[in-house]
Amino acid sequence: MKLLTKLILVFFSLIIVSCTDSSQQADPDFKPQNTVKHFSSDNSTVVLVDEAHNNFLTISGRYKPFEQVLSSNGFTVKSNTKRFTLDILKNIDILVIANALDHSRRDWQPPFGSALNDDEVASVKQWVTDGGSLLLIADHTPFPKVVENLAFAFGFEFSNGHVGRYTFRIVDATLSADHPITNRGNNSSNEVPVALSIPNTQKNASLSSRITQVKTFGGSAFKAPDEAESLLTIRQGIFSTEPAIPFQVNSSTTRIPIEGWSQGAVLKFGKGRVAVFSEGMMFSSQLDVKTGEKHGLRSVGAEQNEQFLLNVMHWLSSVF
Repeated sequence: MKLLTKLILVFFSLIIVSCTDSSQQADPDFKPQNTVKHFSSDNSTVVLVDEAHNNFLTISGRYKPFEQVLSSNGFTVKSNTKRFTLDILKNIDILVIANALDHSRRDWQPPFGSALNDDEVASVKQWVTDGGSLLLIADHTPFPKVVENLAFAFGFEFSNGHVGRYTFRIVDATLSADHPITNRGNNSSNEVPVALSIPNTQKNASLSSRITQVKTFGGSAFKAPDEAESLLTIRQGIFSTEPAIPFQVNSSTTRIPIEGWSQGAVLKFGKGRVAVFSEGMMFSSQLDVKTGEKHGLRSVGAEQNEQFLLNVMHWLSSVF
């Protein structure tokens, strides 16, 4: 029991470091591997990244590498600083909400409210129903709790806890082998819509890569609705550790089995599309300034994460 307690405390000390404002920042040396633009400047897909809800991950901060990857591929990436309305959303293609919070926080003490009010949730849901695309990222507790009203609107139910770092692979069926996001390379037609105006020599230079492995760095987990397709499925024997107060963990802290739950899933909703992920580091590259260690897109085992991100974004933009 003492050994278990020590292991739990070591695990959560690593998480606390990863969530401390003073130690975690965007990797200043990050450069995308992708060099091919799949969108021309006059018909680029517009991505709006939320910064209006006290987001822990923003393109002006820890999600700068996320923006760099998308820009390298021809996406137009903008930041959002206003509450969501249909008017705000009408001129964009993809909305990204990453680790929103209920208010500006100096600590992780409950209670936790909702980051989005009911009117905002209704606006986002209507916008997706009418053809918009949403990428929702909610990491470990308390991030799932503050966006549960938005997640519920699309049928997703988060745990409000922590899970470990995992590598999802096609060979053990934890990574979906059948979805176009991972299996694009086996599409015999390899067609890209003419509207993208990409030179023939560049067509599918990156989309032709089949994804066989994706790494995550903690986060939470969720139950996806029946209509969704899980891309990253939790294997047998995995638990979510759910402290009443974030990071205050001991051997008696509640642990719930999450076999068959997901850390990444996609859903066609009305005329639009939704992608939900319960871990944020997998789509960024971040530096811990205290230790000098880098985590995320350039980590060992995450070599295909950048391509996976691009494939998710192409799916959201209805390229395939």
